Amino acid sequence: MKNMPKVSIIMTVYNKSKYLYCSIMSILNQTYENLELIIVEDCSTDNSKSIINNFIDHPKIKIIYNINNLGCYASRNIALSVCCGDIIGFQDADDVSINKRIKKQVKFMLKNNLCCA
Repeated sequence: MKNMPKVSIIMTVYNKSKYLYCSIMSILNQTYENLELIIVEDCSTDNSKSIINNFIDHPKIKIIYNINNLGCYASRNIALSVCCGDIIGFQDADDVSINKRIKKQVKFMLKNNLCCA
């Protein structure tokens, strides 16, 4: 499909180091390529920040480091302010997406006129 809409996936992170790497990689390994991942690190006290720092130069990832712990909803609002996507999606830092998740969701949305390309 041509002119596929850009998808912004928002991930807020607070003390999820056990699952974080796999969660990030499950987005980066999507078969749908026109996407960005916005990660908001919300002052974790575990090593979540060091895991995120491994992706600091990745072209599909934007990282925001909160100065104070704001919680999930405030962090999502911060991420929304930097999204470039036509479609916004969410992934929790302890979730893993199958590699066709976003492709299937976009296809469904386009088929049912739920978004514009």
